[in-house]
Amino acid sequence: MHLVVLRFSAIGDVALTIPVLLAVQKKYPTTRITVVSRPFFKSLFTDLGFDFLPADFSKKHKGFKGNLVLAKEILEKLEPTHIIDLHQVLRTAIIRNYLRLKEIKTFKIDKGRHDKKRLTRKKDKLRNTLLHSCERYANVFAKAGFEIDFNPQSPILPKYQNSEAEKLSRELSAQKVQIGIAPLATHAGKIWPKEKVKQLIGHLIKQNFGVVLFGGPSDIEQLNKLKEENSNVTILAGRFNFSGEIAFMRHLEAMVSMDSSNMHLASLAGIPVVSIWGATHWQTGFYALGKNENLRTEIPETELDCRPCSVFGNKPCFRGDYACMQNISSNMAWKKISLAIKSSNHEA
Repeated sequence: MHLVVLRFSAIGDVALTIPVLLAVQKKYPTTRITVVSRPFFKSLFTDLGFDFLPADFSKKHKGFKGNLVLAKEILEKLEPTHIIDLHQVLRTAIIRNYLRLKEIKTFKIDKGRHDKKRLTRKKDKLRNTLLHSCERYANVFAKAGFEIDFNPQSPILPKYQNSEAEKLSRELSAQKVQIGIAPLATHAGKIWPKEKVKQLIGHLIKQNFGVVLFGGPSDIEQLNKLKEENSNVTILAGRFNFSGEIAFMRHLEAMVSMDSSNMHLASLAGIPVVSIWGATHWQTGFYALGKNENLRTEIPETELDCRPCSVFGNKPCFRGDYACMQNISSNMAWKKISLAIKSSNHEA
Protein backbone atom coordinates (compact mmCIF):
# COMPACT_ATOMS: atom_id res chain seq x y z
CA MET A 1 0.00 0.00 0.00
CA HIS A 2 1.19 3.50 -0.80
CA LEU A 3 -0.68 6.47 0.68
CA VAL A 4 -0.04 9.84 -0.97
CA VAL A 5 -1.09 12.70 1.28
CA LEU A 6 -1.98 16.14 -0.10
CA ARG A 7 -1.70 19.20 2.17
CA PHE A 8 -0.20 22.38 0.71
CA SER A 9 -0.76 25.09 3.36
CA ALA A 10 -0.94 26.79 5.89
CA ILE A 11 2.05 26.15 8.17
CA GLY A 12 -0.03 25.20 11.20
CA ASP A 13 -2.36 22.97 9.19
CA VAL A 14 0.57 21.20 7.56
CA ALA A 15 2.24 20.70 10.96
CA LEU A 16 -0.95 19.17 12.35
CA THR A 17 -0.76 16.35 9.81
CA ILE A 18 2.38 15.05 11.55
CA PRO A 19 0.95 13.39 14.69
CA VAL A 20 -1.75 11.76 12.54
CA LEU A 21 0.80 10.43 10.06
CA LEU A 22 2.90 9.11 12.95
CA ALA A 23 -0.15 7.31 14.36
CA VAL A 24 -0.90 5.74 10.95
CA GLN A 25 2.75 4.76 10.56
CA LYS A 26 2.80 3.15 14.00
CA LYS A 27 -0.35 1.09 13.39
CA TYR A 28 0.41 0.21 9.76
CA PRO A 29 4.23 -0.04 9.65
CA THR A 30 4.38 -1.75 6.24
CA THR A 31 2.39 1.03 4.55
CA ARG A 32 4.40 3.60 2.62
CA ILE A 33 3.44 7.26 3.13
CA THR A 34 4.48 10.11 0.83
CA VAL A 35 3.55 13.73 1.53
CA VAL A 36 3.04 16.17 -1.35
CA SER A 37 3.45 19.77 -0.20
CA ARG A 38 5.43 22.96 -0.72
CA PRO A 39 9.22 22.56 -0.74
CA PHE A 40 9.90 24.49 2.50
CA PHE A 41 7.89 21.91 4.50
CA LYS A 42 10.19 19.09 3.44
CA SER A 43 12.19 18.79 6.70
CA LEU A 44 9.02 18.35 8.74
CA PHE A 45 8.44 15.02 7.01
CA THR A 46 11.76 13.69 5.73
CA ASP A 47 13.37 14.16 9.18
CA LEU A 48 10.80 11.65 10.43
CA GLY A 49 11.37 9.16 7.63
CA PHE A 50 8.39 10.01 5.42
CA ASP A 51 8.83 10.35 1.67
CA PHE A 52 8.21 13.78 0.18
CA LEU A 53 7.34 15.19 -3.24
CA PRO A 54 7.65 18.99 -3.60
CA ALA A 55 4.88 20.94 -5.32
CA ASP A 56 6.04 24.11 -7.11
CA PHE A 57 2.92 26.22 -7.53
CA SER A 58 4.86 29.31 -8.60
CA LYS A 59 6.26 27.70 -11.76
CA LYS A 60 6.12 24.04 -12.73
CA HIS A 61 2.77 23.23 -11.09
CA LYS A 62 1.09 26.62 -11.49
CA GLY A 63 -2.51 26.82 -12.68
CA PHE A 64 -4.79 24.13 -14.05
CA LYS A 65 -2.20 22.71 -16.46
CA GLY A 66 0.44 22.72 -13.73
CA ASN A 67 -1.90 20.87 -11.38
CA LEU A 68 -2.35 18.19 -14.04
CA VAL A 69 1.44 17.97 -14.42
CA LEU A 70 1.68 17.36 -10.66
CA ALA A 71 -1.08 14.73 -10.84
CA LYS A 72 0.81 12.91 -13.60
CA GLU A 73 4.03 13.07 -11.56
CA ILE A 74 2.23 11.55 -8.58
CA LEU A 75 0.87 8.77 -10.76
CA GLU A 76 4.11 7.97 -12.61
CA LYS A 77 6.73 8.59 -9.90
CA LEU A 78 4.86 7.40 -6.81
CA GLU A 79 2.41 4.79 -8.13
CA PRO A 80 -0.06 5.42 -5.27
CA THR A 81 -2.79 3.06 -4.15
CA HIS A 82 -4.63 5.78 -2.20
CA ILE A 83 -4.83 9.58 -2.40
CA ILE A 84 -5.51 11.20 0.99
CA ASP A 85 -6.65 14.79 0.43
CA LEU A 86 -6.27 16.67 3.72
CA HIS A 87 -6.69 20.09 2.10
CA GLN A 88 -9.78 19.98 -0.12
CA VAL A 89 -9.25 23.03 -2.29
CA LEU A 90 -9.48 23.50 -6.06
CA ARG A 91 -5.89 22.34 -6.61
CA THR A 92 -6.35 19.10 -4.72
CA ALA A 93 -9.72 18.52 -6.40
CA ILE A 94 -8.07 18.71 -9.84
CA ILE A 95 -5.35 16.29 -8.77
CA ARG A 96 -7.78 13.99 -6.98
CA ASN A 97 -10.24 13.81 -9.88
CA TYR A 98 -7.51 13.14 -12.43
CA LEU A 99 -6.17 10.26 -10.35
CA ARG A 100 -9.64 8.88 -9.70
CA LEU A 101 -10.09 8.63 -13.47
CA LYS A 102 -6.92 6.54 -13.44
CA GLU A 103 -8.66 4.20 -10.99
CA ILE A 104 -6.70 5.35 -7.93
CA LYS A 105 -8.74 5.36 -4.71
CA THR A 106 -9.24 8.92 -3.47
CA PHE A 107 -10.49 10.30 -0.15
CA LYS A 108 -11.02 13.89 0.99
CA ILE A 109 -11.43 15.77 4.26
CA ASP A 110 -14.72 17.13 5.57
CA LYS A 111 -13.69 20.55 6.89
CA GLY A 112 -17.00 21.16 8.67
CA ARG A 113 -17.41 24.52 6.96
CA HIS A 114 -21.15 24.75 7.72
CA ASP A 115 -20.66 24.20 11.46
CA LYS A 116 -17.81 26.71 11.55
CA LYS A 117 -19.97 29.33 9.87
CA ARG A 118 -22.73 28.76 12.43
CA LEU A 119 -20.21 29.19 15.25
CA THR A 120 -18.74 32.42 13.88
CA ARG A 121 -21.80 34.18 12.44
CA LYS A 122 -22.80 37.53 13.92
CA LYS A 123 -26.16 36.44 15.36
CA ASP A 124 -27.60 33.22 16.81
CA LYS A 125 -24.26 31.47 17.12
CA LEU A 126 -24.32 27.73 17.70
CA ARG A 127 -21.58 27.34 20.30
CA ASN A 128 -20.44 23.75 19.91
CA THR A 129 -16.87 22.50 20.24
CA LEU A 130 -16.09 21.10 16.80
CA LEU A 131 -13.74 18.28 15.86
CA HIS A 132 -10.06 19.10 16.11
CA SER A 133 -8.33 19.37 12.73
CA CYS A 134 -6.29 16.26 13.57
CA GLU A 135 -9.48 14.31 14.21
CA ARG A 136 -10.74 15.40 10.79
CA TYR A 137 -7.46 14.22 9.26
CA ALA A 138 -7.77 10.88 11.08
CA ASN A 139 -11.30 10.46 9.72
CA VAL A 140 -10.01 10.65 6.13
CA PHE A 141 -7.56 7.84 6.81
CA ALA A 142 -10.39 5.84 8.42
CA LYS A 143 -12.48 6.22 5.25
CA ALA A 144 -9.52 4.84 3.33
CA GLY A 145 -9.37 1.81 5.63
CA PHE A 146 -6.56 3.00 7.91
CA GLU A 147 -8.37 3.66 11.16
CA ILE A 148 -6.49 5.03 14.17
CA ASP A 149 -7.48 6.15 17.66
CA PHE A 150 -6.53 9.82 17.92
CA ASN A 151 -6.77 11.86 21.11
CA PRO A 152 -5.86 15.58 20.77
CA GLN A 153 -4.77 15.60 24.42
CA SER A 154 -2.20 12.83 23.97
CA PRO A 155 -0.90 12.83 20.39
CA ILE A 156 2.19 10.97 19.23
CA LEU A 157 4.92 13.63 19.21
CA PRO A 158 7.71 13.81 16.63
CA LYS A 159 11.31 13.27 17.76
CA TYR A 160 13.14 15.93 15.77
CA GLN A 161 16.90 16.28 16.21
CA ASN A 162 18.95 19.31 15.23
CA SER A 163 22.31 19.54 16.96
CA GLU A 164 22.81 23.26 16.31
CA ALA A 165 19.32 24.20 17.48
CA GLU A 166 19.49 21.99 20.56
CA LYS A 167 22.94 23.32 21.49
CA LEU A 168 21.73 26.93 21.38
CA SER A 169 18.60 26.06 23.35
CA ARG A 170 20.59 24.29 26.06
CA GLU A 171 23.07 27.16 26.30
CA LEU A 172 20.28 29.70 26.80
CA SER A 173 18.46 27.46 29.29
CA ALA A 174 21.66 27.07 31.31
CA GLN A 175 21.72 30.85 31.80
CA LYS A 176 18.03 31.42 32.57
CA VAL A 177 14.72 29.62 32.29
CA GLN A 178 13.53 30.46 28.78
CA ILE A 179 9.99 31.44 27.78
CA GLY A 180 9.16 31.49 24.08
CA ILE A 181 6.86 34.14 22.64
CA ALA A 182 5.41 34.12 19.12
CA PRO A 183 3.78 37.58 19.10
CA LEU A 184 2.75 37.87 15.45
CA ALA A 185 0.03 36.46 13.25
CA THR A 186 -1.22 36.96 9.71
CA HIS A 187 -4.55 38.63 10.45
CA ALA A 188 -5.54 41.54 12.71
CA GLY A 189 -8.10 39.48 14.61
CA LYS A 190 -5.31 37.22 15.89
CA ILE A 191 -2.70 39.85 16.82
CA TRP A 192 -2.22 40.97 20.43
CA PRO A 193 -1.27 44.69 20.64
CA LYS A 194 2.49 45.29 20.66
CA GLU A 195 2.37 47.33 23.86
CA LYS A 196 0.86 44.33 25.67
CA VAL A 197 3.61 42.09 24.30
CA LYS A 198 6.25 44.57 25.46
CA GLN A 199 4.69 44.70 28.91
CA LEU A 200 4.78 40.91 29.14
CA ILE A 201 8.41 40.77 27.99
CA GLY A 202 9.35 43.41 30.55
CA HIS A 203 7.63 41.50 33.33
CA LEU A 204 9.33 38.24 32.37
CA ILE A 205 12.75 39.93 32.36
CA LYS A 206 12.08 41.40 35.82
CA GLN A 207 11.17 37.90 37.01
CA ASN A 208 14.62 36.76 35.77
CA PHE A 209 13.39 34.77 32.78
CA GLY A 210 14.98 34.74 29.37
CA VAL A 211 12.70 35.39 26.38
CA VAL A 212 12.96 33.85 22.91
CA LEU A 213 10.98 35.53 20.12
CA PHE A 214 9.69 33.38 17.26
CA GLY A 215 8.51 34.34 13.79
CA GLY A 216 9.44 34.10 10.13
CA PRO A 217 12.42 35.75 8.39
CA SER A 218 10.16 38.62 7.29
CA ASP A 219 9.26 39.32 10.93
CA ILE A 220 12.79 40.09 12.13
CA GLU A 221 12.40 43.88 11.90
CA GLN A 222 9.24 43.84 14.02
CA LEU A 223 10.80 41.43 16.51
CA ASN A 224 13.86 43.67 16.87
CA LYS A 225 11.55 46.50 17.94
CA LEU A 226 10.16 44.25 20.67
CA LYS A 227 13.66 43.17 21.75
CA GLU A 228 14.88 46.77 22.27
CA GLU A 229 18.55 45.84 22.74
CA ASN A 230 17.70 43.65 25.73
CA SER A 231 20.42 41.04 26.21
CA ASN A 232 17.92 38.66 27.85
CA VAL A 233 15.81 38.52 24.68
CA THR A 234 16.84 36.23 21.81
CA ILE A 235 15.34 36.35 18.31
CA LEU A 236 15.13 32.91 16.72
CA ALA A 237 13.33 33.94 13.52
CA GLY A 238 15.05 32.72 10.37
CA ARG A 239 17.77 30.70 12.13
CA PHE A 240 16.43 27.17 11.67
CA ASN A 241 13.98 25.24 9.53
CA PHE A 242 10.67 24.09 11.00
CA SER A 243 11.96 20.80 12.40
CA GLY A 244 14.92 22.67 13.91
CA GLU A 245 12.59 25.13 15.62
CA ILE A 246 10.60 22.29 17.15
CA ALA A 247 13.86 20.69 18.37
CA PHE A 248 14.78 24.05 19.94
CA MET A 249 11.36 24.50 21.55
CA ARG A 250 11.64 21.22 23.44
CA HIS A 251 14.01 22.94 25.91
CA LEU A 252 11.73 25.92 26.61
CA GLU A 253 9.74 26.11 29.82
CA ALA A 254 6.65 27.30 27.95
CA MET A 255 5.52 29.00 24.76
CA VAL A 256 3.20 32.01 24.48
CA SER A 257 1.57 32.21 21.07
CA MET A 258 -1.26 33.79 19.19
CA ASP A 259 -3.60 31.46 17.28
CA SER A 260 -0.81 30.86 14.77
CA SER A 261 1.55 28.24 13.38
CA ASN A 262 3.94 28.54 16.32
CA MET A 263 1.18 27.41 18.67
CA HIS A 264 1.03 24.14 16.74
CA LEU A 265 4.80 23.78 16.37
CA ALA A 266 5.20 24.26 20.13
CA SER A 267 2.51 21.67 20.84
CA LEU A 268 4.49 19.21 18.70
CA ALA A 269 7.50 19.95 20.92
CA GLY A 270 5.45 18.73 23.89
CA ILE A 271 5.84 21.88 26.01
CA PRO A 272 3.08 23.90 27.75
CA VAL A 273 1.46 26.32 25.30
CA VAL A 274 -0.17 29.53 26.50
CA SER A 275 -2.44 30.43 23.58
CA ILE A 276 -4.00 33.88 23.16
CA TRP A 277 -7.38 34.03 21.43
CA GLY A 278 -9.25 37.00 19.99
CA ALA A 279 -11.53 36.96 16.95
CA THR A 280 -10.89 33.24 16.48
CA HIS A 281 -11.77 30.49 18.93
CA TRP A 282 -10.44 27.12 20.01
CA GLN A 283 -13.93 25.64 19.57
CA THR A 284 -13.46 25.72 15.79
CA GLY A 285 -10.99 22.85 16.20
CA PHE A 286 -7.63 24.57 15.86
CA TYR A 287 -6.52 24.52 19.50
CA ALA A 288 -3.05 23.43 20.64
CA LEU A 289 -2.57 19.69 20.97
CA GLY A 290 -1.76 18.28 24.39
CA LYS A 291 -3.07 19.16 27.82
CA ASN A 292 -3.17 22.93 27.34
CA GLU A 293 -6.85 23.69 27.84
CA ASN A 294 -6.21 25.51 31.15
CA LEU A 295 -3.62 27.74 29.49
CA ARG A 296 -5.92 29.40 26.96
CA THR A 297 -6.04 33.17 27.42
CA GLU A 298 -9.17 34.93 26.18
CA ILE A 299 -12.03 37.26 27.00
CA PRO A 300 -14.99 34.97 27.76
CA GLU A 301 -18.07 35.08 25.54
CA THR A 302 -20.10 36.19 28.57
CA GLU A 303 -18.20 39.50 28.31
CA LEU A 304 -17.87 39.63 24.52
CA ASP A 305 -20.69 37.68 22.93
CA CYS A 306 -19.52 38.71 19.42
CA ARG A 307 -16.61 36.26 19.55
CA PRO A 308 -15.76 34.22 17.72
CA CYS A 309 -16.43 36.26 14.61
CA SER A 310 -14.05 34.49 12.26
CA VAL A 311 -12.58 31.06 11.62
CA PHE A 312 -9.22 32.45 10.48
CA GLY A 313 -9.23 35.97 11.95
CA ASN A 314 -9.40 37.61 8.53
CA LYS A 315 -12.81 39.28 8.84
CA PRO A 316 -13.27 42.92 9.91
CA CYS A 317 -14.16 43.33 13.59
CA PHE A 318 -17.94 43.52 14.15
CA ARG A 319 -17.36 46.21 16.80
CA GLY A 320 -14.50 47.96 15.03
CA ASP A 321 -12.19 48.00 18.07
CA TYR A 322 -10.87 44.42 18.37
CA ALA A 323 -11.78 44.43 22.04
CA CYS A 324 -11.21 40.68 22.12
CA MET A 325 -7.48 41.35 21.82
CA GLN A 326 -7.26 44.83 23.29
CA ASN A 327 -8.85 43.72 26.57
CA ILE A 328 -6.40 40.89 27.24
CA SER A 329 -3.86 42.27 29.70
CA SER A 330 -0.24 41.23 30.08
CA ASN A 331 -1.11 40.15 33.62
CA MET A 332 -3.69 37.69 32.27
CA ALA A 333 -0.99 36.12 30.11
CA TRP A 334 1.49 36.11 33.00
CA LYS A 335 -0.93 34.19 35.22
CA LYS A 336 -1.24 31.52 32.54
CA ILE A 337 2.56 31.37 32.16
CA SER A 338 2.87 30.86 35.92
CA LEU A 339 0.37 28.01 35.68
CA ALA A 340 2.30 26.53 32.74
CA ILE A 341 5.56 26.62 34.69
CA LYS A 342 3.96 24.89 37.68
CA SER A 343 2.50 22.16 35.46
CA SER A 344 5.83 21.75 33.64
CA ASN A 345 7.74 21.40 36.90
CA HIS A 346 5.16 18.97 38.24
CA GLU A 347 5.41 16.77 35.13
CA ALA A 348 9.21 16.90 35.25
